[in-house]
Amino acid sequence: MKFTSLSFLLFFLVVYGIHWMVRGQYRLVFLFLASFVFYAAWSIPFAFHFLSLVCLNHWMNKKILKDKTSVWYPVSLFINFGNLFLFKYFYFLWSILFEITGSAFFSEGAVQTFFQSQFGFDSITLPLAISFYTFQMVAYTIDVKRGNANENPNLLQYSLFIFFFPQLVAGPIVRHGEFFYQLEVWNAKKEQLFEGYYLVFLGLFKKVVIADNLSSVIDPIFINPDAYDGVSNLAAMLGYMARIFCDFSGYTDLARGLGKLLGINLPENFHAPYLATSVRELWTRWHMTLATWIKDYIYFPLGGSRVSEYRGYFNLMLTFTLAGFWHGANFTFMIWGFLHGFMLSFERKIDLLFFKSKEGQPKPWKKFAGFLYTFSFFVLSVPFFSAPSVHNAVSMYTRTFTNASGERINQMEKIGYSLLLTFLLNYLQTKPSFPRENWSTTKSFTFLLLFSIVITILLGYLAPGGTEFIYFQF
Repeated sequence: MKFTSLSFLLFFLVVYGIHWMVRGQYRLVFLFLASFVFYAAWSIPFAFHFLSLVCLNHWMNKKILKDKTSVWYPVSLFINFGNLFLFKYFYFLWSILFEITGSAFFSEGAVQTFFQSQFGFDSITLPLAISFYTFQMVAYTIDVKRGNANENPNLLQYSLFIFFFPQLVAGPIVRHGEFFYQLEVWNAKKEQLFEGYYLVFLGLFKKVVIADNLSSVIDPIFINPDAYDGVSNLAAMLGYMARIFCDFSGYTDLARGLGKLLGINLPENFHAPYLATSVRELWTRWHMTLATWIKDYIYFPLGGSRVSEYRGYFNLMLTFTLAGFWHGANFTFMIWGFLHGFMLSFERKIDLLFFKSKEGQPKPWKKFAGFLYTFSFFVLSVPFFSAPSVHNAVSMYTRTFTNASGERINQMEKIGYSLLLTFLLNYLQTKPSFPRENWSTTKSFTFLLLFSIVITILLGYLAPGGTEFIYFQF
């Protein structure tokens, strides 16, 4: 069920109504069952596969909590990452082996024939949300091992922590310290409910009005960049900047809004990333829950910056290359991650060479130059994130920088308007959010009513037909 579909609206209205009618453990049971049904609506077999993993992880966590040296810790990591590898990276590895050996044994047809003859299906399906739920379960297990997670939840609480449907499919990646304590006192204040409704309508505006309308304009260019001129290829990169922000932050707004309506606060995932003045600052504002995950569970265990200078650069580049690979089984994502790791290392080196002493507040022209540099880098990294192949990405660069001739897209103004709205939305994230602390209930309710009416009208006029959220594929 897509968050922007009528079926999900009906589902949530039922869940919302019953959720606040039941109390205590019954509320936990109901919300878990609702989350299970939400996932099962995509695939019943994979819902039970997911549930079995959750139960197994809970059992192993209990063992690890009793004995930190338990063999179940490496077994848990092996099972979780093995499950992720099998479903997400099997074909990627198999294709590499075919390229290296040229053996028919590693051909795609041989794999299909084997699966069909042995299991009755000819391909492996990627389970919904596998990357997100794997990271969430692994993070909790590692924290149990480190002694940083002592909540000792029962199976129902742990299952709800992993299955909670507002953030299940595409994050934010929730940590145990952000979730379990909320199950003890579960009474939403009216301000929390107001903010929940506001975030839902804001998320719908970002996703449906902006991101979905851009999809039909820019997707054909990424699929076949050679058919379009250099200006169109550059416009597609800029348009994707608006689309990815409005699509992913729109999903986060919806997830956080739905969570608040159910009495659960979920962490913020974006905070004006396009106003960042360095790539380092960008990653403190963009997909923040993933950024903190890779920092805590990959970068720091590698030694972080507490090692030699060049080993520190290597750690950064390896960490972000792995983060890119987490997004998808494609060399494009690995290159995208490596580029970000390289730029972070480059910035660190520049700081060591020229900015050893701490400066005061940077001058406005320096902040503007930093903004242009950061945004330009992010734009230029887009092809490796969104193009289906390295060839397509390189072709986009070539055609852009040589101003190649070809077809010119005829909806350039839509990209321009969307970018302006995207920057406005980034700017608004730097301001106090709704509801304002100094607003009365009447003023807050009036604002929310008018805001929801305006967004509903825009949805009615400008909804182009739903497209999947970009991060659903991860």
